[in-house]
Amino acid sequence: MIETIDTTSLLNRKKIGYFASSKIASLSVLPTLDWAMEIAKREDVAIVSGFHSKMEREVLNILLNGRCGIICVLARPIYKVIPDKYRDAYDQDRVLFISHNTSKSIMTSRHLCQKRNEYIASISDELVFTAVTPSSSLHNLIVSNKTTIMF
Repeated sequence: MIETIDTTSLLNRKKIGYFASSKIASLSVLPTLDWAMEIAKREDVAIVSGFHSKMEREVLNILLNGRCGIICVLARPIYKVIPDKYRDAYDQDRVLFISHNTSKSIMTSRHLCQKRNEYIASISDELVFTAVTPSSSLHNLIVSNKTTIMF
């Protein structure tokens, strides 16, 4: 079961799934931030991510100051109160929260995070990865039938 907060119209935009490994090479940082600054200007797309890793949170900070849609997929129950950092974008109907975990537990687990990431990849039209190696848990999300960009 999936829960959402706010308008699901963002799901009608081109959806770009964004993933970043928890450990990234410094050479990947600037190209990723440049991509985020460019994509943040676009009103025709929505970036889909868990925004969990440090790099994903950096990208989120850029996106929140832009014009693109943001679809935040949680590996925890849905928010009861919208976090302050999302408030302006949320009030502009630019943010959609989706929870893939409707259990009472607010704790995330590796299994729930993997399920969340699989869901993100499944609803996205295109995938973007920062610093994913063959040994990364994100590597299995690289799907040959989707446009994939890697930094």
